[in-house]
Amino acid sequence: MKKFFLMAMATISLALMACAPSKLDIQEAAVTSDVLVEVRQVLNDSISLYVGNVLYLNSRQVVADDLYPLHVSTRDPSEFEKLAPTDEINSDEELLNYLRRKAPDLMNVGIVIGETAYNEVGFEEQAVVEKLTKIFQKVQGGSLKLFHEKEGHLTDMKKLY
Repeated sequence: MKKFFLMAMATISLALMACAPSKLDIQEAAVTSDVLVEVRQVLNDSISLYVGNVLYLNSRQVVADDLYPLHVSTRDPSEFEKLAPTDEINSDEELLNYLRRKAPDLMNVGIVIGETAYNEVGFEEQAVVEKLTKIFQKVQGGSLKLFHEKEGHLTDMKKLY
């Protein structure tokens, strides 16, 4: 009976691992996102940065009870150190409009929880994910995926809708 139980547990474990997305699936889902919102701690700065198709959302800004005003500076990836004007965003609608200007075909969004976000005092992943999900649900017909990052690599993926 003990052998049967162990064999059943091993089979179930293997079946569950086969259902999980592979590294390639995770990377493909991230690359095909129109916009990635990466929540991470940005040391010595209080703004968020938009680089390429990634919004690096400062975890300090999302820990507060209210996300707005959100300060975002757009940077050219090839001239990252070059300073750029900072936009002030004051509502969910303004944030979506800002992202639509950067990615006109905004439909598929990825949320990446960076490992440094947990260093921010008061950071609670569930609250941040709920906040961002509420915003991106307003994008009709789109999809939202949640990723986690560790040591610069995406480690897992969960489809939120």
